[in-house]
Amino acid sequence: MSRTNRLHFKMMSLVHETLYGLFRDPYKVLDAAGLEPGQRVLEVGCGPGFFTIPAAHIVGEKGSVLALDINPAAVEHVRRKIREADVTNAEVILADAASTGLPAASFDLAFVFGFARPRGDMTAIWRELHRLLKPGGILSVEGRIRPPEELFEFSKRQGRISQFRKA
Repeated sequence: MSRTNRLHFKMMSLVHETLYGLFRDPYKVLDAAGLEPGQRVLEVGCGPGFFTIPAAHIVGEKGSVLALDINPAAVEHVRRKIREADVTNAEVILADAASTGLPAASFDLAFVFGFARPRGDMTAIWRELHRLLKPGGILSVEGRIRPPEELFEFSKRQGRISQFRKA
């Protein structure tokens, strides 16, 4: 990984792990996203893992969270956080969100937060998320980004979080 990417990640991590928590409650955001106990959840672009451990707490022992990121520094960082928190129902992998290699129809819910400037082709990412969600699965996104209507139907919006159902 380039020195610039590593520095960018360190700055992002500092903001998320110090200032971000002062203004955002990850549990409220994840509630708006539709997380519930027992779900199998995919976190797309986990970055420094601000939502990863709270998501694992929400889905509980009968659920699981798989976080992914394209940045090796993020994956290493979140793996360490998961270990230190002694969380057993979450893992993180290095993967491109447009081509994860994960089995189809594996997740009840996927969430995409903080994708203001995604790396890669968003159309390919939406297709991959559609493939990964179970029939009727939920895609939750933050902000103004919207998945294609032919893949996902709008369900509801709460604050900055919109939920879509797999079409």
